[in-house]
Amino acid sequence: MSEVKYHDIVLENLSDEKTFHAIKSTLVNTGGQAYHDFKKTLRPHFNKIFFDISTGWLAFAACIVAGIYINQLENAWIKTIASLADAVILGFIINYLSNFFHEAAHYNIAPDKKLNDLLANCFLGILQAQHINHYRLVHWQHHVHLGTPQDTEHSYFNSLGFRFFLDSLTGLSALRIFVFRSTSTFIIPDNAEKQLIKKQKMSMLIAGIIFQLSFLFLFFITKQYWLAGIWLFAFGSFFPFFASLRQLLEHRSEWANSKTDYLKTAHGKTNRIFSGGLATTFGSAGFDRHLLHHLEPQISYTNLRELENYLSKTPLAPQLKKHQTTYFKTFISLLGK
Repeated sequence: MSEVKYHDIVLENLSDEKTFHAIKSTLVNTGGQAYHDFKKTLRPHFNKIFFDISTGWLAFAACIVAGIYINQLENAWIKTIASLADAVILGFIINYLSNFFHEAAHYNIAPDKKLNDLLANCFLGILQAQHINHYRLVHWQHHVHLGTPQDTEHSYFNSLGFRFFLDSLTGLSALRIFVFRSTSTFIIPDNAEKQLIKKQKMSMLIAGIIFQLSFLFLFFITKQYWLAGIWLFAFGSFFPFFASLRQLLEHRSEWANSKTDYLKTAHGKTNRIFSGGLATTFGSAGFDRHLLHHLEPQISYTNLRELENYLSKTPLAPQLKKHQTTYFKTFISLLGK
């Protein structure tokens, strides 16, 4: 297939993975390597995955230690400002870690599927009180229905305005999402599997509640009252804010209308590749290359740079470049839209 035909077919909207799948079997890079052969060379780098998740938990622990120190400060103003900063950072880190739960939904944090799910539930799902099997069902509907009213992950339906900040920072948007996911129904022919998913969902909800209450109880009996406040604001306010903002920046179109109800009207598919600054931490686990993830959902985030390098040496390079931006530029372009 000639370069002209590539442009005719796919370059209008690389965000639509269907067009990519229609032509990827014909893709060849400048070195003469066919896409099919290139994809066979990709293997998840599990050492990096372990390092990245461990780093997140070390940062999580550092915030707790910082909170203990803040609790001992005497100056009320310094104490308040330091507590707020620690809560923001802790919320950011929780968002960083939660992105790996998404990676686990694609069986990419361990070489064995059972081990993948066990690690996901113990070290990631516990933060969200969600079982990986239930999340996997919900998340796949996002891939299937991206840009339509049926999308199960639709923070990007909301305009980036005052209401968004109010809802996300107060945790109202997170509560809505949690209720929506809990009440969503999926086509599972096997009734026994449906019952299993329900039990798993409930077990992780209980585990998550115990996780939260255990830490809060520990903080209160040790008189770490300010640390308890930091914990509550991190989980209840800043984590939901960062998670909602990240998804909005990934999928909301610059042409979106703040007055349009996208629960009734199709928004359309939008995907981006982010770079610069805190891109790899705010968009951890490959979310910074979210366009590429939607093109090839089963490829590990540890291979997305390789995928990007390959595609940049094919006729798709100009379209790939069009989707590259930064979180800050996208934030500014979407304000009020």
